[in-house]
Amino acid sequence: MTMKTIELHSINRWEASFLRAEVDGYFTHGIECTPGATVLDVGANIGVFSAAVYERLDGDVRIYAFEPMPPLHATLERNARDFFNGRLTALSYGLASRDDELDFSYVPAATIFSSSSRDQGNIEAEQRRVTASVVEMIRQGGLGPVLRRVPTPILTLLVSRKLRVMRRLETHRVKVRPLSSALDEQGIDQVDLLKVDVEGAELEVLAGIEERHWPLIRQAVVEVERWQQNRDTVCEVLLAHGFTVSTEQDPVQQAGDIGMVFAVRP
Repeated sequence: MTMKTIELHSINRWEASFLRAEVDGYFTHGIECTPGATVLDVGANIGVFSAAVYERLDGDVRIYAFEPMPPLHATLERNARDFFNGRLTALSYGLASRDDELDFSYVPAATIFSSSSRDQGNIEAEQRRVTASVVEMIRQGGLGPVLRRVPTPILTLLVSRKLRVMRRLETHRVKVRPLSSALDEQGIDQVDLLKVDVEGAELEVLAGIEERHWPLIRQAVVEVERWQQNRDTVCEVLLAHGFTVSTEQDPVQQAGDIGMVFAVRP
């Protein structure tokens, strides 16, 4: 009997549903979790991926979830307290190649777009990229059959209007640290799954893993932004550390220049 779906506390209810719909996409290309696993959720937001793993393993899992954005971390911590039975440690910093403090842009109306690589200078380009991705999702039937029939130019207009909320940014100064420091501090001696979804800072996260820690990581799934530009480098890092690597990009991700990299030890 699988555990029932956890109804997490959220900041925007629609985002929780959106993230939920994405979760199964992480468990393909040979990625699996077995009871007793240790999972790192890097870029945890409110903990949707963590909740899905917890449900899959009927609570027999140890999760370390990293979320530096204060409003999101507060919600993640509340979820950890109410739903994870002591199995989720919510860490209030982000991961990078070294210890630092960074300005993160936080988008209250669409928290999934919060990032250290978005600011007022590039938010319009980012908004166009996200609009293209959402329009393609609707074209694929992602929001039901009725919207599918709306002509693309009209859809684009509607979605871009909706996404104007992305321009309302708050800036938060947050702490980032290398993953190796976190592994040492938390006494983590194996990582059954490393999930990375950090809105453009993927290579930074991987650069924060010291050579001595790579053998502890059994599987990794990385969502890569600016796919055309960064995919090969992410794959090379993982191949160099002994993983078998596969990639995937569906039409929705293609529209947003995003894709997934899956890495498993042979």
